[in-house]
Amino acid sequence: MIDDYLNGILLVITGWLSGVYVGIASGTAEAFMIPILTIFIGSSIYSAIGTSLVVDSIIGLIAGLIFLKKGNVKFKPVILLAIFGVISAYIGTNFTSGAPESALKGLIAIVLIVFGVNLLKNGVRKNVEYIESKINFNWFKNHKTLTFIIFGSLIGFASGFTGMGSSGAVTLVLIFILGYDLHTAIGTSLLMMFFITGSGAIGHSFIGNFIFDAALIAGLGAVIGASSGSIIANRIDEDKLGRLIGLILTIIGIVFMIKLFI
Repeated sequence: MIDDYLNGILLVITGWLSGVYVGIASGTAEAFMIPILTIFIGSSIYSAIGTSLVVDSIIGLIAGLIFLKKGNVKFKPVILLAIFGVISAYIGTNFTSGAPESALKGLIAIVLIVFGVNLLKNGVRKNVEYIESKINFNWFKNHKTLTFIIFGSLIGFASGFTGMGSSGAVTLVLIFILGYDLHTAIGTSLLMMFFITGSGAIGHSFIGNFIFDAALIAGLGAVIGASSGSIIANRIDEDKLGRLIGLILTIIGIVFMIKLFI
């Protein structure tokens, strides 16, 4: 445990890094918040998850509103997805205590690395075209109501259960099911994340898995980071943004994998 002054500085920096990462890459604050809270602050993994969800919710609101101002948010077509995401996120918080932590982190690490390397190598468009050539999304597109219920429930539950922000998963749904461009998909998913992770955070706070001071301090840094990250994301072209996302995801995935062995 380090002293309170250094804790505060560390949390502000962690919040800022989380805001930049999520604002640019539509990721999750979990990648930064949970390691810092558990290793340096001395938090339990369960409290770290709840606190991370609060920070993700703050980032989603700030960054989502910036994307909205830029015209890169289409929320109405996916309200059903958001509703089931919110409900399922709250439900997922009740199962966190029994989560197989090492196996879950290993799976997350593999997914991040594979997806990140593909984006880094091929950018966004080539990956979209490749996936569309291998998977027929017509059924999902023709049954949007059922698709939104299924994916909203799965994404929301995973968010509340593991502490991961929902933005990345929602972004993929919006791209492949609704055909959103990357900027609009990211902007819409970030705004949705405010509601989904907010629901998960509320659920965790009710069962005591929440560190108010840490969330407040990290949240201040997250506001600054989310603002700068989302502004950058709106100014670079889609292919460069995709490769940047790939680089960030690959690095985070490697860090996750290393953590399993230390």
